[in-house]
Amino acid sequence: MRIVVIGAGMIGARHAAYFAQAGHQVSTVDQQAAADFDRLALVPDPAEVTAWVVATPTATHLPVLDEVLSYQRDARILLEKPACYPTEFADLTRLVRRYPRARIVVNDVYAYSAAVRRFTESVRQFRASDQIRKITIEFTKNRERDVANGRFVDTQYGEPGYEFFHMLSILRSVLPTDQYQTYLRTVPISVTPEMRVCTSIPGLPEVEIYASSKGVIGFADLAGFAFSGDIAKDHIHRSLIPYGDELRYRFADVEFASGRHVTLVFEPHYGVAVDYKNEHAVHIRDAASQHRFTVSGNHFKEALLIQLDLLCRTAVSTPPLRLPEHQFMADLGGQFSKV
Repeated sequence: MRIVVIGAGMIGARHAAYFAQAGHQVSTVDQQAAADFDRLALVPDPAEVTAWVVATPTATHLPVLDEVLSYQRDARILLEKPACYPTEFADLTRLVRRYPRARIVVNDVYAYSAAVRRFTESVRQFRASDQIRKITIEFTKNRERDVANGRFVDTQYGEPGYEFFHMLSILRSVLPTDQYQTYLRTVPISVTPEMRVCTSIPGLPEVEIYASSKGVIGFADLAGFAFSGDIAKDHIHRSLIPYGDELRYRFADVEFASGRHVTLVFEPHYGVAVDYKNEHAVHIRDAASQHRFTVSGNHFKEALLIQLDLLCRTAVSTPPLRLPEHQFMADLGGQFSKV
């Protein structure tokens, strides 16, 4: 396939590399970084492009989409998250309606992760006979050095703009559709600046999602047991990832009424295995036994290739833009202008 990646920064470069590794013909467009073209107008035969990737800053997404669609009205576009800023939801909806033959998918890495899929299968195995009591999801990393270098700065979504789209994707995988939609419409019982978001309503399990871009670990006890390296264990014991350290404390835990836990832990071999970013684990624990399943694979790369297939196949429906999830993140971010 012929793929054009717009935006040659860190994320755009990963898109380009993985699609090229899969054997596709890839071109890049970027005014600020080294790229094949410095503007979209120079891309030859744009009507013949199989798929486009928009990996530019969020503030530029709408004008870039508009320009791509002016060249190819039925374009297949993979759009980096978030799709746009909250004030632009109506404009994005109008743009999509103006080009009904186009397909636009917001990159949803964890929706297509083999590790998340294995986790979901384990949860469903027990859910029929053992009620879910609580779901806890945490994505913590110290991004202070990244922010100092000009990366990961989201001026409108705030803290939710970093990890919440990913965490909502995992929550969506374990909750029935009607319950998940109810969750998105429910005002949390508490929200704190880290951000810790707690929701409890009749008919749904208790849900707590937590993220800190300052490295403050919220639930060391729920996934700390899974990490094998001494450096990771030390940081988790102190509940703090220090400035500049690359540890990412990311997990999802489902606690059942029986006391059983199904826990998905990403990158538990940090500091031990060379390829630790592509090694994940699902743990099933109760009073009588413990089981562990290792899942290997680059879920970012896997998700790109699956979504490319969804975009380009004519017999499948396109996943939604997930604007309700964007609105949920915007509402959370609006509660704290500074985090």
